[in-house]
Amino acid sequence: MTNLLFFLFLLRGCPAPAADAATFAQLMEDFDQGYATLEIPDLDYDYRAAMDAIPPLVHINRQLAFFKKMQSELAAFNREKLITNERLQYDHLEFEIKLNQERLALEKAWRETPPTAVPADGMGKLPKGWYQYRIHTFTSVYISPEELFDFGKKEVARVKGEISRIQAALGYANDSADFYKKLQSDEFVLTDKSEVLRRYEEIKSVAYAHLGKLFLDTDVPDIAFMEWEGADRFTPPGRYNSVDNNPYGTAVFHFNFYGNRHNSRVMDWMFMHEAVPGHHYQWSMREKLPVQPAFKRHFYYPGNFEGWAAYVEYLGKDMGLYRDPYTELGKWEWDLVRSTRILIDVGIHHFGWSKEEAIACWKEHIPGQDDIAEREVVRCTNWPAQALSYKVGAWKIQQMADDLKKKNPENFSLPAFHSAFLRTGQTPMEAVVKNIEGFMEG
Repeated sequence: MTNLLFFLFLLRGCPAPAADAATFAQLMEDFDQGYATLEIPDLDYDYRAAMDAIPPLVHINRQLAFFKKMQSELAAFNREKLITNERLQYDHLEFEIKLNQERLALEKAWRETPPTAVPADGMGKLPKGWYQYRIHTFTSVYISPEELFDFGKKEVARVKGEISRIQAALGYANDSADFYKKLQSDEFVLTDKSEVLRRYEEIKSVAYAHLGKLFLDTDVPDIAFMEWEGADRFTPPGRYNSVDNNPYGTAVFHFNFYGNRHNSRVMDWMFMHEAVPGHHYQWSMREKLPVQPAFKRHFYYPGNFEGWAAYVEYLGKDMGLYRDPYTELGKWEWDLVRSTRILIDVGIHHFGWSKEEAIACWKEHIPGQDDIAEREVVRCTNWPAQALSYKVGAWKIQQMADDLKKKNPENFSLPAFHSAFLRTGQTPMEAVVKNIEGFMEG
């Protein structure tokens, strides 16, 4: 039945001339219904599982026919004659059509040549284009591996500069050995779970009280704090679960308390990233949006939501947080991890680095965290481009704000910019960049 519905969809006829085309709303509905018949799997972070799921040629050709048809029908509309929201959806559809055609060209070539085993040590040995496709998928930005590597090097240098600034302010300018010895001591380790909970409640109170300085909408649902059940020493320091994604009836911030230990330096930036104004705030703002086009249910964009959560970490002082050098340092320590991940990710999957070379890169740039080096390298190896979404997304958001401020310095409002970005919803970053000015204007 599914195949019959799809072919009936394709046989509806050639696209009408622009003057006689169906409404743009009908096009979005056709895309949604047609995409649903294709049964394309959700994005798999593990590249080996994703490649093992490549369908037979008959299904690839079926998908290609659909996206070619949608491309033709979309081209029948004059984008400039659409209203603001429609232009955003136009660019969203265009991005997905282009991205899926990129994927299908790779999959078709893979099926038409005798398949080889998918390498377990990264995508560097795969035919050209596979890693580039993953970059586009996870960041929703069209950027090359070489550009990414240069960006990563600049970010590593910038973040190291911030850490050195704080190190000097704390009196360790010429004594890195004692500085990192202090950071690795138990002075920053909380062992009483009730104290961890108390501190997170206090951080939440401060953040909510300062929200109006940077955001127009301060009506945010509450969020609860819970220990991350089953966490171990390799588990990240925290995670967010929306109210729709847990059995507790409320949004939850889970913190890692493995071994009855939690590092106080991670608490400010991690609350901002996972809760407010990060994931929880963005999720709650999306819940307030008008009904979105149905086709958006098929997609999600790490470069958008992880980029937003990484971006807001830079707003800590305006949010009343980073009240001492060590809590600010915690933000830069993790920023250095994310920046170095870019080098490791591109190194493994584009330049063909070995595991040993990737670990050496980690140790070169990140002092005092050798214990998680292998975890992070394995993560980058198994999940190509996923780690890029944080820094690339944050970078694009900051670029948008800077460009708008430069264009209209007297009237630029950071709270209005944040509101405009959040009103674009779950959308690829390429489409947001093209439309953010329109959303700022109305």
